[in-house]
Amino acid sequence: MSLPTPTLHTARLRLRPFDDADANNLFALHSSAYVLRYWDAPPWSDRVRAERFITACRQMVEEGTGARLAVDRVSSGRSSAGAA
Repeated sequence: MSLPTPTLHTARLRLRPFDDADANNLFALHSSAYVLRYWDAPPWSDRVRAERFITACRQMVEEGTGARLAVDRVSSGRSSAGAA
C-alpha cells in the first residue's frame, strides 16, 4: 500500500519528497567527513549512492513502509537535501 508523501510548509521551510534533482546536494552532504563525524556510517565516495538513496526513498513510499523528506529553505528556494 503506497503512502501519500506530504509536502509540508512553514514560514521558513518546506519538507517534500526527494527528487532526482536532489542527488548532487545529497551527495555533497553525505560525502563530507566533517558533516558525518557523528553519523553511524562512513562518508559516501560515489554519487551513485545518492541516486540509490533517492530510489530507496521512493520504494519505501510505494511499499508503505516509510517516507524520507528533503528540506528546502523557503527564502532561498535551495534544497539542503537533508533527510527528515
